[in-house]
Amino acid sequence: MTTEDNPIVSLKGSGLLKTLTWAAPAAFAATDQLYDEDQGHDQGVVGFLNFKHLRDLIDRATSNGRFKLGDDVDSRGDDVVKRGITPEVFRAMPKLAPGAVIRSDYKQSPGWAIEGYRVLLQSYPFGEIDDIKWVQRSDAKRRVASQEFIREDTLFRDDEFGLESIPGIPDDDDFVGVTLVAAHAFNPTTKQFELYIGQSKNPKYPKDSCWHWRKLLLSDGTLIGGTGLSVPSAMPGDGASTDVDDVPMRIKKPRTDEGSGAANG
Repeated sequence: MTTEDNPIVSLKGSGLLKTLTWAAPAAFAATDQLYDEDQGHDQGVVGFLNFKHLRDLIDRATSNGRFKLGDDVDSRGDDVVKRGITPEVFRAMPKLAPGAVIRSDYKQSPGWAIEGYRVLLQSYPFGEIDDIKWVQRSDAKRRVASQEFIREDTLFRDDEFGLESIPGIPDDDDFVGVTLVAAHAFNPTTKQFELYIGQSKNPKYPKDSCWHWRKLLLSDGTLIGGTGLSVPSAMPGDGASTDVDDVPMRIKKPRTDEGSGAANG
């Protein structure tokens, strides 16, 4: 068993891995619709749009952010969730139970968590997955890259002091576990894209890796890893909405004489 097996198995079992591989091609397609080199768009614009679209799509599938369910709702309203995305993207969206994946942000960096693992997003130029300099990114990403590396997701005990080493970020009181990074890249000129998942690290010496481990999930439209999602070579034509600010949209059930009915937004 390799070091990444435990997190991959856990992410797959929770549905979060499938959500990431569903959301990425749809997000890149939405970015592709808006990107215009003649208007001065560059890698910064690509990364920003990819982030906005990915956050929106992951929140849709996991019932978080502006798609958070109300306390009196036990299922999401599809009329709300399908707004701004194509019918094809909506039909392919993973069906996760509310609460299976929760929002767990770190220092204003959006994150999604299951027991033991949290995933943050990071963009990078296509083909440069091993050249990410975490110290030049946000404070959140720099701190995530400095968290302790726990092999096989085990606890290490200091017998002298009777202390256990818990995986996670020392200054993070809201989440106990390993914080991973879903790194995404899209080149709107060549239409190439990549999606990786891994545990980042700050290199300790020149030419040291910026990852403890990383695993390729998607590349050029071909699904890697057998998560069951079919990704077309040609991405969908209509993009997702860019109106993705985290304004809570609490989905309510309609009142009926019989006290039942589908949830609506």
